[in-house]
Amino acid sequence: MKGSYIGTCVPARDIPRYVALYRAGRLPVDRLVSGYLTLDDINAGFDELHAGRAVRQIIRFDP
Repeated sequence: MKGSYIGTCVPARDIPRYVALYRAGRLPVDRLVSGYLTLDDINAGFDELHAGRAVRQIIRFDP
């Protein structure tokens, strides 16, 4: 897998490929996630990013 530079992703082509890799166990997305947030925790999430304690956080919109 290669990285991208300034959004060189072609979503119609690349997202199905990434999903297939993930489902096949070849793209460990779960290991790349630093944590999960709610909208109420968004400011704390930015603090974590700024401090270098998080890289990729997912916002959950579930109640």
